[in-house]
Amino acid sequence: MDTTTLDHYWAKADTITEHDSPWHTFVYHALDVCAVAAELWAASPRTRAAFATAFPAEPDPARRRAWVLYFIALHDLGKLHACFQCKAPDVLPLSWPRLAARPASGCSRFDHGLVGYALGRKLAPTMPGRRPRVCPHWRGWLGAVTGHHGEVFDDEHPRLNDTKTLLDGYADPDIEVQDQAARRDWLAQAASLFLEPQGIAADDSPPPCDDSARALLAGFCSLCDWIGSDSAHFPYRAPSEPAADYWQCRRQYIRDTGLLHRLGLLGESQPYPGLAALLRDGERPRGVQTLIDASHASRPGLTLIEAPTGSGKTEAALALAWQLLAAGEAETIVFALPTQATANAMLGRCVDFARHAFDDANLVLAHGHRDLNARFRALVERGTHSAADTQPPASVQCAHWLASSRKRVFLGQLGVCTIDQVLLSVLPVRHNFIRAFGLHRAVLIVDEIHAYDAYMQGLLDEVLRRQRATGGSAILLSATLPSRIRARLLDTWRDTPATATTTPAVYPALWRDDRTTPQSLPTTEQPPVRTVALELWRDPGLRPDATGIEALIEAARQGARVGVVMNLVDDAQWLAQQLRDRDAVPVDLFHARLRRCDRQDIEQRVLDRYGRDAAEDGGRILVATQVIEQSLDLDLDWLITQLCPVDLLFQRIGRLHRHQRARPTGFETPRCSVLAPPEGTEDYGLHQLIYGDARLLWRTERLIREQHEARFPAAYRDWIETVYDDRPQDDEPDAIYACHCGWRDAQRAANDKAIQLTRLNQTQFRDNDEPARALTRDGELGVDVLLLDHTGHTLEGEPLPATTDPAWEEARLLNTCPAPSSWKKTTLADCPYDEHGQVPLHMETIGPGRWRCPQSGLIYNTRLGLSRQPLD
Repeated sequence: MDTTTLDHYWAKADTITEHDSPWHTFVYHALDVCAVAAELWAASPRTRAAFATAFPAEPDPARRRAWVLYFIALHDLGKLHACFQCKAPDVLPLSWPRLAARPASGCSRFDHGLVGYALGRKLAPTMPGRRPRVCPHWRGWLGAVTGHHGEVFDDEHPRLNDTKTLLDGYADPDIEVQDQAARRDWLAQAASLFLEPQGIAADDSPPPCDDSARALLAGFCSLCDWIGSDSAHFPYRAPSEPAADYWQCRRQYIRDTGLLHRLGLLGESQPYPGLAALLRDGERPRGVQTLIDASHASRPGLTLIEAPTGSGKTEAALALAWQLLAAGEAETIVFALPTQATANAMLGRCVDFARHAFDDANLVLAHGHRDLNARFRALVERGTHSAADTQPPASVQCAHWLASSRKRVFLGQLGVCTIDQVLLSVLPVRHNFIRAFGLHRAVLIVDEIHAYDAYMQGLLDEVLRRQRATGGSAILLSATLPSRIRARLLDTWRDTPATATTTPAVYPALWRDDRTTPQSLPTTEQPPVRTVALELWRDPGLRPDATGIEALIEAARQGARVGVVMNLVDDAQWLAQQLRDRDAVPVDLFHARLRRCDRQDIEQRVLDRYGRDAAEDGGRILVATQVIEQSLDLDLDWLITQLCPVDLLFQRIGRLHRHQRARPTGFETPRCSVLAPPEGTEDYGLHQLIYGDARLLWRTERLIREQHEARFPAAYRDWIETVYDDRPQDDEPDAIYACHCGWRDAQRAANDKAIQLTRLNQTQFRDNDEPARALTRDGELGVDVLLLDHTGHTLEGEPLPATTDPAWEEARLLNTCPAPSSWKKTTLADCPYDEHGQVPLHMETIGPGRWRCPQSGLIYNTRLGLSRQPLD
């Protein structure tokens, strides 16, 4: 083949690893990425639909595809520059000998993405007129594709001025002229390959590219670049054949090898058989589940399901998502939950669902400590082990590739994650658009939608807006949603707010964005009226007194599974020790202030002992914090809880008599005892700090005092609306109202802060940095402490692997324990952080399973967790 100016430019170079060629030409790499884009576009109806929604000004699908491929071909435009070429001095004598003899300057600070954007601005075609101007929208498209390494560029980028010295004067004049010629040549070739066959001239203006469209394009381009840059699939080749021939060859290779299927980006769902397929043998759809098969969810949109805890919302949501998959309106599912514990619990249920819906889906778990989840690790290990198989099952074909980065959680058929991973898609962190692109192909399911504060709600609103902007779908689940939050969520999706009404909405209900009234259950499927007896246990510290402790023990002796939910870890630890000191009945303690290795074991034991399938082996007591409040399928005979806002109280009550089974004598009817301060108290102490608004606690306590029982499902509307009503009650104390006003103003400020953050473009945060994780939450994050013995080994005396050992990260996580943010300035004030953002604490053994840190005074007990004072 005759060489051209472009043939001197490499895009990938490696003189260490064995390749057929030590460099891969720029043209071939650009076409590798375009080939991936073309094949993914052809095989993914949802991708095509998202681009159609995001670029409505171009109604012709073929022309829309042409513009996308053309600009993706320009994604590495900045590599057609001598400074970039000099980054591989060992390759230059082969690719461009003349440049090797006269290297360019300024190479060390060269950012080929940002320079590519700056160069592309100068190459943009102009529109004719008295004063020619750059083609409208060119820069929006260019900024999306050249920002494929983490951020979308625009003319306001703070580092754009730094590129001026790299636009001219960086090399000998004849070399700069060659760079300019190469860039013009490539634009012409790309136009010839992609635009001209669709009747588009190179100087035509592309369709408008707004913020949502730019994020979609950036995500699509980055994903295709990740795949197209893998030399295992696209081996290095020096110039050997014309661009058009190479382009067709690479497309055929992708089809012949099923590459996109093997990487987990494509997978066929099974036909939807009806919700009953997701139930156990002998079970039938119940409650809100009976609305699903009749809803015919064949169009994308927003669905909000309100139904009691334990009524099968999860199966209803998955069935709705399956309908959308079967209708071709989505290709994947992302299930977001409020905590790591709830995400871990959901993973098991989604494994079962995957077998039904996909035969064997590519399933990914994403949260900060997912590598410690045994079930997920098994999936990844199967994928690694089966890499050499000729026809491994779909779930293991790409497990290793998808699991290699949390950014890829949304690219497989089924992703289970914490809500933080979803919120990062709209925050100013690097590669946020990869997450966004994955969401646009998915049905997004968000559980416990009531559980998020005003800051996180502001971020979630933006997630929903962007999901709608690309024609996506979302399903929101809650048992305890105040009407004003429900209305805001629905209005966020709709073009115009729905007409306000004072009529209480039906419950349970299924809401759709295209309807102003919800679907309600037929009379035969209304949940039975369930009455829960409520009583107040008065105590200044909101702790059970001696009489209460004896009552708990006696209940367990009678065979009851008793649950006690405390708002504070300190209170939970104290109560567990009080009960264990009596050595009368088995006592379990579950909270977050434990080493990861200890928490894993405890979490599984709690599910085994108090879950749906727990063995009937006698009574016991579970003392826990809010970790059991949401999404964990526990079934208690009696519940005791510290006072909390009514919606969270109902969440806790949802663990009470959750399933049909025989109850011990005296516990045949559900009963909840609520620990509250002495009557007339208006200061709720630390509990007020936890929940922010004293009015919610005061009104909840008042309802319990006056009603003595809650009748469900009516209480989900009546009680929650009474507590969350913005209007002051006649006898509301001034101090309570003043506290509410301060909390309300803080919530508005937090919501505004969230919205402002989503409007930012540039960022210095990687998405796995501590500062990025902090962006998903309002307020200061806690601190992780690494518990070691005096020799730097684990508390059990086992040496940690070397930092270069792949096992080191897991060992570090397993021996880490979270501590409250308030300890940073008190207990841990004199304890320095290490380079990983943790505080190492060297502990001394003070007894079996017990250690103390001389520097901080903190004590760790494998049965009780981390504390600031001796508990035993």
